[in-house]
Amino acid sequence: MSENEGTPRSLRLSLEFTVPRGLKANIRGTDIQKALDTMADRIIGLAEALLPWADTVKVRKEWVYNWTDYTEEFPLAATDKNTVK
Repeated sequence: MSENEGTPRSLRLSLEFTVPRGLKANIRGTDIQKALDTMADRIIGLAEALLPWADTVKVRKEWVYNWTDYTEEFPLAATDKNTVK
């Protein structure tokens, strides 16, 4: 028996749409919700056909104001456990 057998697995797809700085558009919450609902419905339809092994999908809807974002990625030291041979 594999050591990973029975371990929960998830496939995550993230999309991030940005609004340009200084854009004066009045972005209405109802328009955003309608767009997100439509995208979610279409993605779920595609998932049912393309990912037949999946039994659920979580849809996260966030409206984020990134006043500051200092995201950085740092490489870790190569080891025998994180290096492809």
